[in-house]
Amino acid sequence: MESKQSPGIGSYVVFRLILLLVLLVSGNRLAYANNPNHYDRAIAEIRVYGNEKTQSQFILKWSNLRPGELVTPEKLKLARQNIMDTSLFKEVTMETKAVDDQVQVAINLEEKRYTLLLPRLGRNSNGDVKAGLKLKMHNIAGANQTLNMLVEQTDLSNGDDNERYRIDYKLPQYSKPYYYRWKVGQSIKNTEEDGFFNTEYSDSLSFAVARDLHTSLFDLPVTLSTKIALQKIDLDQPYPVAFNEIEAGNFNRLGIEFEYDNVHQERYRRYGRYFSLSYEQGFGELESDYISRIVEFESNIFRPINSLDNINSRFFIGLAQNSPFNSPHYDLGGADNVRGLERDGFSGSALVFANIEYIKGYADSPSYRNSFFFDIGNVYDDASSIDLGDVYHAVGVGFRWKLTSFIKTDLFVDVAYQPDTEETRVYGGTSLSF
Repeated sequence: MESKQSPGIGSYVVFRLILLLVLLVSGNRLAYANNPNHYDRAIAEIRVYGNEKTQSQFILKWSNLRPGELVTPEKLKLARQNIMDTSLFKEVTMETKAVDDQVQVAINLEEKRYTLLLPRLGRNSNGDVKAGLKLKMHNIAGANQTLNMLVEQTDLSNGDDNERYRIDYKLPQYSKPYYYRWKVGQSIKNTEEDGFFNTEYSDSLSFAVARDLHTSLFDLPVTLSTKIALQKIDLDQPYPVAFNEIEAGNFNRLGIEFEYDNVHQERYRRYGRYFSLSYEQGFGELESDYISRIVEFESNIFRPINSLDNINSRFFIGLAQNSPFNSPHYDLGGADNVRGLERDGFSGSALVFANIEYIKGYADSPSYRNSFFFDIGNVYDDASSIDLGDVYHAVGVGFRWKLTSFIKTDLFVDVAYQPDTEETRVYGGTSLSF
């Protein structure tokens, strides 16, 4: 009778090889854990896992962790939030592993999809029909560069049509403390009114340089931006004076902006505060036909009230003195400011509005949320005619669907009722107003 043999050296070697293979495939992540005993030790090394597209050098920069500094739970939490705020990842986890008397930090990532082609289709209650395509490309070259391209045509119920082409490109913060941003765009608008036909060509180019300024007034630095913007409008022929339409010319200007961005991105919602103050001035030395001044202030606050729900608010005031192209600079109505009003139905050189919304989340379906909103505001001829007692109101409900697999993509539908006009309007899109 044969005796049963115990596992030999061959089985032991195979077991060790399998274990080693598992560790190699997982990138040694099995050895990492969040261990309180690792806190207050110096960082020996930082490793990045899961980034198939994004360059590790940028992830390390966003984390703000450096070898040699002490590990604390606050630093790990802040590093995770800094990376999540880029909106490039579905999830980010931080883990540590003891290495002698130091620690090794692992940043584990789950990337999103960075390219999205969206159809733009819509029809409002006036019978205006809009169709087009929008291409959104994020994280180009794995360096958080962003390209947005838009091709769109709108056929208005009054017989006008508007063709629009736009290209926006944004560069990231390559080397502290500077950011670089530039935009280029063109739109073509064909107008028919009382037998008069005209085509309006609008071209724009802007370049901005920004840097962070640290101050004791805020937890995060304030970003100071300076920019140069060139804008030109050409017409096939001048509009008749009676039409009081836009006129051809150049509006070339310099601008400055102070921006405080303390808004943080969670998987399904945002929290924090945002403020901006900007000033733009046209200059004849830049061959501008308009020595116009534009001042704008905006405030956004995203406040969680429990683990699922938010109260979000926005306030905006804009003043344009000697509006460029001899046309009112602001329009009231539409999803961008006061919903429920006919888009571009009211124009002026001063705009004031505010939005507040209650966002209801659901634990079983966190991607879906409902919105209950209130809008208020008006547009005025100029700053001296602003009357906060003369405003329009709108109330409504909406639906939100957060597409967590794509960058900054929220499908929404809003239904707004305007008590002043007793009209109801429906809005939809792929990105939230604020």
